[in-house]
Amino acid sequence: MNLQDFCGLDFGTSNSTIGIFDGTQFNMVPLEDGRAILRSAIFFDYDTGESLLGQRGVNEYLNGAHGRLMMSLKTVLGSSLMQEETYIHNRWVPFTDILGYLIRYMKQQAEQQLGCEITRVVMGRPVHFHDHDEKRDRLAQDTLEKVARAQGFKTVLFQYEPIAAALAYEATITKEQIALIVDLGGGTSDFSVTRLRPGIQGMDRLEDVLANQGIHIGGTDFDRQMNLRTVMPALGLGSQMHGMSGMLQVPNSYYHDLTTWHTLNSLYNHKTQRELSSIYNFAVEKERIARLQKVIHWQFGHKILNAVEEAKCALSQLEQISLDLNFIEPGFTIAVQQATFENIILDKVEDLTTTLLETVSSAGVQNHQIDSIFFTGGSTQIPLIRQKINEHFPQAKKVRGDVFSSVGKGLIIDAHRKFR
Repeated sequence: MNLQDFCGLDFGTSNSTIGIFDGTQFNMVPLEDGRAILRSAIFFDYDTGESLLGQRGVNEYLNGAHGRLMMSLKTVLGSSLMQEETYIHNRWVPFTDILGYLIRYMKQQAEQQLGCEITRVVMGRPVHFHDHDEKRDRLAQDTLEKVARAQGFKTVLFQYEPIAAALAYEATITKEQIALIVDLGGGTSDFSVTRLRPGIQGMDRLEDVLANQGIHIGGTDFDRQMNLRTVMPALGLGSQMHGMSGMLQVPNSYYHDLTTWHTLNSLYNHKTQRELSSIYNFAVEKERIARLQKVIHWQFGHKILNAVEEAKCALSQLEQISLDLNFIEPGFTIAVQQATFENIILDKVEDLTTTLLETVSSAGVQNHQIDSIFFTGGSTQIPLIRQKINEHFPQAKKVRGDVFSSVGKGLIIDAHRKFR
């Protein structure tokens, strides 16, 4: 057995990473354009028969290539959808196989850099794949383990993502402290209160993990809320239509499916187009329904989601942005202020804050006893979230980790401790 035949793999809702140990140091593996990050996306090009992974696949689709783009597969772990099949390249393919394509690619890239087969892995997982549903939570982990084994991993262990982030942070400090780990990912948000002790060896650190908690809210939820409140009304959400016994509201199911990565493809069919033609005939604001029809006909849903995600990221730095939707019609833009976005996501941010405070309370420590707060995950860049957290922990040192790689770095550290 090669003593370094292990890795730490963070399969994320939005982005994924994999780390290895080369016998001397820990390394994050380049996965796309020299960067140690892979967008968790796969595009099946119907014209060429190719399967393109990561941002390259997203770009091909957004640039007009004909095919199927699939993203946010982690969010359907533990759901009935993961046990179903979808039609790709003229054949029915299980969703587990599609998830496997991404994991296999990362494993192969790591093996190429390490120079040997990798058979052991520590995989990250959220504290809860599904809130308050232990059966679905267990099913999600079991499915992920099954997929990993199908790609050639013989030993598959799991570590909570916030604990992995804590291990990455611990490697940078020089004195013992109690840290609050804030890991806000694309699909879930996880918190851990951990006693960090630099230089400690050995794999059993359970006594140092004071509390873990998570909630099924992440960056994609913020995207969706912003989409529903800014873009979808311009496509007819909330508008009226004439009915047999008076005025009716245009069905909102189209808009909810259109703002969700794994459901919007279900709208791209003749049945939906026929239904929207009927709605258009009875709509009060026909121009808005006409936009919706164009979006469905030209399959612009992913372009809208991408534009909204980019706008959300920009609002972390800017007080106002112009959401560019010129691909729907010339000159079609929507101005969004940072204050408006913060108001849109306020309820979910409050839920995050409540869960965070519950984590600290369950750890048996007071807020003022938290020495440092370690931030990782893309959504920690949202000013409102950092402001809410700072209000409760003004004395704590604020540390910004690698937004996308902290969990992966911690997983390979954990794998080294467990497998060496």
